[in-house]
Amino acid sequence: MEPSDTYLHELIAKKLSGQCTEPESAVLQQWLDASPENKAEYELLSKIWQHSDHSSPSLRQYNIDAAWDKTNRYISPVISIRTITKYRQYAAAAVVVLALVTGTWWLLHSGGKKHELAANDGKIKSLELPDKSIVTLRQGARIRYINGYHHDQRIVEVEGEAFFEIANDPAHPFFVKTPNQSVIEVLGTSFTVQTGTDSTAVTVASGKVKLSIEGDTTAIILGSGQRGVWGNGQLYARDNNNPNFIAWKTGILQFNDQTLLEILPQLADFYAKDIRVDDQYLETASQQKATISFRNQSCDDVLHELQLLLGFNYKQEGDTIVISQ
Repeated sequence: MEPSDTYLHELIAKKLSGQCTEPESAVLQQWLDASPENKAEYELLSKIWQHSDHSSPSLRQYNIDAAWDKTNRYISPVISIRTITKYRQYAAAAVVVLALVTGTWWLLHSGGKKHELAANDGKIKSLELPDKSIVTLRQGARIRYINGYHHDQRIVEVEGEAFFEIANDPAHPFFVKTPNQSVIEVLGTSFTVQTGTDSTAVTVASGKVKLSIEGDTTAIILGSGQRGVWGNGQLYARDNNNPNFIAWKTGILQFNDQTLLEILPQLADFYAKDIRVDDQYLETASQQKATISFRNQSCDDVLHELQLLLGFNYKQEGDTIVISQ
């Protein structure tokens, strides 16, 4: 399986800052040996790192345009890339690398022991943080934290999707940081965080949280039942109309008078399946509605119950489940 871009950029950041383990170095070397383009990207990011002042990263802010300008100055004599678009892709990668190194600086210099937990074995994982807060990681997610405080703050880094139940401690604010430089300040108790390469979504189950961007004064306050999203340079909030936003944690799926077209994408997300509706069945699927719930059932069992209720057929075609008349 090919490592994700975010994971590769994290490995590069760790390599450049001297934190890479032997297994991680082996993964990175395999990626470097895969193509000349990969080596070129690494050399580019290495040059940016060498010419960056990373002695005190908490005082610096990074953006893609600035990274592009620096990239252009330092690499133009060394390598030739076909288009400026490709340069900008590398510059964006450089921002990720610098952000990752910056984001982990407090972990390395705060005096506490760094810990990391990843749910990478196909199962969700739960842990109790030193402050008694509970974090549940969805499959593929990871969290980094320390045993202690950083300037009287509780700070964790999360990648992927996780559900937080925060222990009350007003004297020590709780912050969640993500690889894309969004920051969640906890003003209440429980919420989910879902991170992507270029976006972050926060859904509040109880209490309040503040969603903002590192280095930016813009922020939104989210209350119970609200969902906040940062992406494409925009920050906005709306009511959360999805009762299944933590179904991956509870194992319970609930649908109340929803169409088959609305139900299937939620099943696809929950079961990590590719589910497609045959073109000739789209109109019918948009009109069929169901009120039904499922608890810890397999994807096949759920589809079979819906089939009995709504009268469609389904079959496996390669890696895709196709719904038809």
